[in-house]
Parts: sequence; structure tokens; C-alpha cells
Amino acid sequence: MRAATRPNLIVAAGYSLVELLVSMAVITIVMGTTLAGLADVMRGNEMVMTISSMNNALRAGMDIMVRDMLQAASGLPSSKTVGIPNGAGSARVRLPGPQGTAFQTVAADEVLPAVIPWSGGGPVIDGVATDVVMILTADNAFLDVGLTAVANSQVTIAAGPTLGAGPDRVMAGQLMMISKGSFNTLVQVTDVNVGARVLTFADGDSLSLNQAGAAGGNLPALNAEAPVNDATATRITRMRMLTYYIDNVTDPSRPRLVRRINNGDWQTFNNSLGTAVAMDTWDLQFTYDISNGTNNPGGVEMNAADLGAGGACAPDACARTQIRKINLILTSRGPTRVGSTSFMANTLRSQVSLRAMAFVDRYRE
Repeated sequence: MRAATRPNLIVAAGYSLVELLVSMAVITIVMGTTLAGLADVMRGNEMVMTISSMNNALRAGMDIMVRDMLQAASGLPSSKTVGIPNGAGSARVRLPGPQGTAFQTVAADEVLPAVIPWSGGGPVIDGVATDVVMILTADNAFLDVGLTAVANSQVTIAAGPTLGAGPDRVMAGQLMMISKGSFNTLVQVTDVNVGARVLTFADGDSLSLNQAGAAGGNLPALNAEAPVNDATATRITRMRMLTYYIDNVTDPSRPRLVRRINNGDWQTFNNSLGTAVAMDTWDLQFTYDISNGTNNPGGVEMNAADLGAGGACAPDACARTQIRKINLILTSRGPTRVGSTSFMANTLRSQVSLRAMAFVDRYRE
């Protein structure tokens, strides 16, 4: 008799519900830890990029300010000042500054010094009033050039400089210091005739430097000095009026450090014409070291008190012509928050000795 056969049994192996839940929990923990680590890496990378961008802006802004300030008063006469229209018939000269400001010379001013500080003259940012500074320096590419003719609103340039091209190029809006002996005046070019080599300084310029009707400090007054109307005794030098301040109007969320050369337009005074040299600059402060022959104070703010009789130079007033060093403080802040509350910020400090005002060439005394 044939024995009965038993069918083969197939056993299906698999995970129980408990094993599945445990594995899912482990995977969730591993993925959570991985993603948290990745988020930390991304935040760290963002912080590094923010710090790098912020420090680059600080270095760029500080470097260009220091470079310009080292040249302050270069090419100016020994007084380190230049004459402006004054006396009967004169109007106050306009000076560049941040948007919303209207800086002018004082009515009694007869000269512009090489350094003009405006303590607290810039915008208020995070409750702190920022500073403004203006410096005058000669352009070595157009320095002490001779003339062949001189009138009350025009001069003719002697042969030499290429007025229409290259570093010698002269354009409307540029500033010129015209000198004869110990007399000088600052004027603004309003027209250039390259072929005739004639520069014109018509009244009504944007800075009110050209005032032929003023009693003194202008080109007619200079021509009247001996030798009268003598072009061969008269020289011309191109000047740069450099102004530094913070602009928080163009983009209030990202204030920028502005470098302004002259006004920027010879016809219309416009405080929006500066060039941004650094972004995300939230504070700009200047103090000055003074040489007044008595207490020689340092860190002077040159505010209203200092410019009066009761300030840092008491019992006398501090004078802008006594400035020998500029102390700079520039602060930058990252454009975005790190985390939920704070910003990254950094500050650079420097001190600039004004070469043309702080050092003496004793071989030429």
C-alpha cells in the first residue's frame, strides 16, 4: 500500500509590528540628528559669509578714507587754506553733505581750511548721530600749471596739459585754485574750450564759488593784486573736495559709506550724487588731534563747544586749521539677523597723521 505524502510547508518570514515601529523610530532619530547637523552647518556657513562680507566692507571703506586723508592739504599754500568769496556782495558757499542737509560756510569765513569737520552732521542711526568730514587736496595730475591770459571769469592755460583727454582732462564741475603770490581763490569750472585752452568760471555755479561781484576772495580781487592782471605771475591747480558721510536715505535697511568728490554737477547742487564705497556701515565717527601751542588736546570732537571758547582748547576756541591728526571709527553690521534676534557687527579704528600738516620739512624752513 502506497504511503500518503505530506505537502511541503512554506514559512513566510517578516517584521512584526513592534519591530517596524522600533525601526521607524530609529530612522527618525538618525534623520533628525542629521538634519539638525546640516542646519548647524548652514547657519555656520551663513555666519562666516556675513562676517566676511562685513569685514570686507569695513576694510574697503577704511582703506579709501585713510588713503584720501593722507593727502589732505597736499598742494595747498603754507596756510593750508584756500580763499573763497567774502565781504560785501558775497553769498555763503555751499558744501556737500548727506541727503537732507544744507551745509554752508559761515558768513564771516574768508577761507576754506584743508579739513572741515561736521560733528554729528550725518544721519542719526540707532540713536547715534554720525559724523561728516570734508578734506581739500590738490590733484597732482594738474598741479601749479602756468597761464597765458587771465580775466575776471576766465583763464587761458599755457601749453602743456592735454585738456581734452587723459589725466589732464578738465571738465565742468571740477574745482581750481588760482594763485598769485600769497593770494589764492577757489573756483568751479563751468565751461571748457579745449581748442582755445580757455576755462570759464561763470557766476551761478552749484557751490556758489564763482562770485565776481564779491568784495574779496574771488578772481577779480586776485587779479587786482600786484602785479595787476599779470597772467605770468598767476598759477592754477586742480583741487579735490572730498566728503565722507553715511547715507541711510537710498536704502534705510542698508546704510552705505559715501565718498563725494566736489558736488558732482556744476549747475545744480545735489546731495544725492555721492558714490557708495562700502555697504552696511552703521556708524562713522571722527575725532581730531589739535596742535594749538598750549595744551595740544587729542580726541577733540570739534563740536560747537570745541569751536567756542569753552571746549577742549579752553580758554581759546579750537580752530580747524590746527587739526594735525584724524581719528576714525567705522562700524559695519551684517544685513541679516543671525538667529532670531541679533546682528553681526564689527568696528575698525585708525588714526591718520595729515602729512602736509603734521610733518615739517626742516630743509625748506
